[in-house]
Amino acid sequence: MGKFDGILDDVIVNAKAAASVVSKKASDVYDNSKQKIVAAEIRAEINTKLKELGALTYKSVVHCTDLSDKIKEKSAEITELKENLDLINDSISATKSVTYCPECGSDVPENSKFCNSCGAKLDEDKAQL
Repeated sequence: MGKFDGILDDVIVNAKAAASVVSKKASDVYDNSKQKIVAAEIRAEINTKLKELGALTYKSVVHCTDLSDKIKEKSAEITELKENLDLINDSISATKSVTYCPECGSDVPENSKFCNSCGAKLDEDKAQL
């Protein structure tokens, strides 16, 4: 029975190692999915803020009122959201061999020169993340 004990021990060690790898991969997929959800929520918030900015600008022009302070405030909020989105997209990109288009947020294969979705020219720095 001695030689079978060694084989059984090897099988157990290999099974534990495989389970550990699968567990790590599942955790990575879960974290990546959470980040994608957060990115989608931020994009939705950016779109909402852009609509609000457009409404403020329209109101300012049509009613000849000075809403420049509110417009600057809304623009600053959008800029901050875009910066947060860039950080999340960079984090997501670090876990796979893609980057994100700064214009539309779509997945773009690494080393691409242009976005496959919107056609925007990509920065050399962004394309090599």
